[in-house]
Amino acid sequence: MKNIDLVLPCYNPPEDFVGLVDLYFRNIKAFFPHRQLNLYIVNDGSTHNFTSLQINQLRSLQKTIQIISYPENRGKGYALRKAVAETNSPLVIYTDYDFPICIESMIKLIEELDKDTDIVMVSRNQDYYRVLPITRKFYSLMSKQLNRIFLRLEYSDTQGGLKGFNLKGKEIFMSTTINQFLFDTEFVYRASLRKDVSIVNIKGKIREGIKPNRIPFRVIIKELINFYRITKIKV
Repeated sequence: MKNIDLVLPCYNPPEDFVGLVDLYFRNIKAFFPHRQLNLYIVNDGSTHNFTSLQINQLRSLQKTIQIISYPENRGKGYALRKAVAETNSPLVIYTDYDFPICIESMIKLIEELDKDTDIVMVSRNQDYYRVLPITRKFYSLMSKQLNRIFLRLEYSDTQGGLKGFNLKGKEIFMSTTINQFLFDTEFVYRASLRKDVSIVNIKGKIREGIKPNRIPFRVIIKELINFYRITKIKV
């Protein structure tokens, strides 16, 4: 069985976030007791709740844990590339530190990767959109439409927040350049341009209690600029 590196980006997480990481990391390992699952945590320039206290707590979860930290907030895309560059296993999975997608979806993702699929992405079901603030729901639906119309993506929900890939997928992921949220869309679009890359989409279920944050308007403007950059990508 192939080893797996699990990458979790963090920016100003809640004070007790280590407990969440511990709970869900243990649950995943329980499903795959005979394979090595390595944990990578990225501190994306947090100003609070990522102190020596949390670092020591994280180190108690796994002796081989890798903690990547830098002082300035650079964005989720940057954080993940920084960590993925450090990974050594043939399979890599990334999600958020609070594991917003149910564990069952991650199990299915790993099972698909074991079938030699290059990239596995998890899209969100309707339960996710029911808990979104109205403005974020509008932006999410608009993003899907833009992906369909301008990028002609078969799977338009590129922002699912849970993805996995093998070494071929890793190569494509490391070629992304966007530092903010649309790095996901860039990743999927770059992969879709490759005829030799297999992509599988899984419908995921959002975990109970998840409350997505509002997105500031200034962030939306930056992401529209990033989306324009994506449309200019060539094979």
